[in-house]
Amino acid sequence: MAEFIPGNIKIGIEIINENIQINEVKNEKKDEKKDEKKDEKKDEKKQNICVISITNSSSPYDTSFFTNNSTTYYTNMNYIQLRELYYIIRNNKNTNNMNYQNILKYIADRNTKVYFDFKCSSECNSGDILVDNDTTLLVFKLINVMTRKHCNFIFGDHSMAALFNNWSKHKMDFPCPIKIESQTTSGLFKMYGSKDDFINSNHPTLINLGDINSFDKVELQFTNMSGTKVYSIKKDEDSKKRVKIISKGIPVIPRNTFSTNENNTNEQIVHSEFKYRKGYIIISATHWCNLSEVISNIDVDCLVDKFERQFGVKESDNLKIQYCAALKTGNEDVVKELLSEKVRYMCSSIK
Repeated sequence: MAEFIPGNIKIGIEIINENIQINEVKNEKKDEKKDEKKDEKKDEKKQNICVISITNSSSPYDTSFFTNNSTTYYTNMNYIQLRELYYIIRNNKNTNNMNYQNILKYIADRNTKVYFDFKCSSECNSGDILVDNDTTLLVFKLINVMTRKHCNFIFGDHSMAALFNNWSKHKMDFPCPIKIESQTTSGLFKMYGSKDDFINSNHPTLINLGDINSFDKVELQFTNMSGTKVYSIKKDEDSKKRVKIISKGIPVIPRNTFSTNENNTNEQIVHSEFKYRKGYIIISATHWCNLSEVISNIDVDCLVDKFERQFGVKESDNLKIQYCAALKTGNEDVVKELLSEKVRYMCSSIK
């Protein structure tokens, strides 16, 4: 015998069931969106990159570079060549230069992230100017043109100082958001930041560092060269909202050492970035070639995977062999030294 359910209760049950179905559909859509975001993130990590390293010097202070592989195109360029490239792009000219052709191809490819990396070197004139007034103006013009094409710009230490010491509202879209401090720093320097901030940054090296760290905090130690620049974000609200801080740091003052400069022990910004038109300007107060120690715990499997993608199977196999040998010593310092050396290699391509 069928159970009798009064009409009003039956309607109520139907409404509840309908609501449950609606919520199930909503939850399914949420899960789909989460999966889509995960897929997008995976695609971002697989994304190709093109890095144009710019310096006139054969011995820049920053000797870091990227290794060419199946996903990375890395090339060096001096400021004369940069001017030629700018002329070709600005005037939509053809070129027979293969390097320029490759760069133009990657700029046109929306699946490739393009970075113009201005090296810290002697032509930065200790942060006063990039080569000369005319070249400095060229760099500002290049930023204004290339960020419309989704390109990004990296400046570090003295090149960073030269950029912001010459930034002005009539050259750029907004007032300078960065102040170059009069003080400098040198020697041992501890850098730290959030794993998520590293992963969500727009710099491929910072993203890799975030990926390989096991815990929420990334901690590294650098040995900064003498005269390393210190900067801050200007205090106006627009600058504070515009610039995203990725990492900070503090000089490591050895025991029994008295610092005559009280500012020498203050916390300092290391990496930060801000959006400019359709690209990003990414800045750093130190160099990856100066990385001396990894303090935070490393996900070794992830590091091995990064090595295979960046340097090939032979290098990743060598890493596994060396890591096993270090573990067999039973000495934590030996393991830590090896991992620090390998992370430095991953970040700077310098052994």
